Amino acid sequence: MNYNQEIDKIKQALNYTYKGIIKPANKALKYDYLVPAGPYTEQWDWDAFFMAGALSSQGIKNAIFLKNWSLNYILNSQENGKVAGCITPEGDDPRLNQMKPLLAQGVLLASKYLQDWDWCKDYWGKIQKIVNYRFDHFWVEKYDLGVWYDSMESGADNNVASLNYPNKSVISVDFNTFMYRECKAMSQIADKVGLAKDSTWYTQKAEKIKENMLKYLWSEEDGIFWNLDISNGEYIKRISYSCFLPLWEDILSSHQAEKTIKNYLLNTDHLLSDYGIRTLSKQDIEYNNINMIKPHSNWQGPIWPIANYLHIQGLLNYGFTKEAIEICLKIHNLLLQDIQKSGGMHENYDAENGQPLAAPNFISWNILFDNCLNEIINNRQPFEI
Repeated sequence: MNYNQEIDKIKQALNYTYKGIIKPANKALKYDYLVPAGPYTEQWDWDAFFMAGALSSQGIKNAIFLKNWSLNYILNSQENGKVAGCITPEGDDPRLNQMKPLLAQGVLLASKYLQDWDWCKDYWGKIQKIVNYRFDHFWVEKYDLGVWYDSMESGADNNVASLNYPNKSVISVDFNTFMYRECKAMSQIADKVGLAKDSTWYTQKAEKIKENMLKYLWSEEDGIFWNLDISNGEYIKRISYSCFLPLWEDILSSHQAEKTIKNYLLNTDHLLSDYGIRTLSKQDIEYNNINMIKPHSNWQGPIWPIANYLHIQGLLNYGFTKEAIEICLKIHNLLLQDIQKSGGMHENYDAENGQPLAAPNFISWNILFDNCLNEIINNRQPFEI
């Protein structure tokens, strides 16, 4: 295959998307921000984080959107560090209790791209409070690991590995992966602004999170990460998107990673389909491809481009380059066919037939695939911490 032709083809198809995703500063959102196009006027935490990262990957000057994203959360945070995951022009939207652990990563990446660290020192106190809010309010001392407030806050709205459990009762693989990255990012920021003690503290915290994820969430017997129910200390054995997020951060040994990738992620009996990687194992009793967006979006089977992008980055960490390219091309095909037929994209796709499902004219993190193949070919990971 001529990869350059494929790269040009997807870039041309996605060119239309950039007209509808940038909103001007508005009231509580004091800096220009990114939205998933359509009717949205809110800044959503991981949507805008990954959109801004995608733009940064295409040109360093675009990293201003990562800086804007960060500042809009920083300036809307309360004194104790609480800040909703969704910010509207009128202020906090309570649908997402607390922003995902992504702030320090956004600050770090924006500063690296822009070669500007002065603003980090100016806002260090607020950044630290937002990151540490998770340690103060969502941390389980027994395991020295953290929890989501609820499954909706995680972004994988109805992930069966978190859904229908009491609030703050599930030690989640995805949450702790994000927190591990946050601590690594905080350490680097602190180092850049001359805060050596803070840098050391966050480095040690990151290593402890990694150690405890391997101790309490990794099952050597099953060869997979599981969420943990703190009410009984037992694994929640559901093979979902979140089980594989640690691959993105290179937490496992090569042997462990190969086992979980081959047995589950690239196994057609579980997550791999002809159209990409499913969000729930095909063997799960609740596996489905229902077209649903209310009361929550469906992460119980459909193909989500964002999940596939993160899995691609994880595969690259462990040398599965050929497989990463194949999955990238599968998502290209889904998006290209959708754009050709409907004039736009959707947030997810049926894993059994590739048909679009929820949220027509959805853009958001789908734009990651504008540059994904180029990143693979050139060995670039724009979200590397």
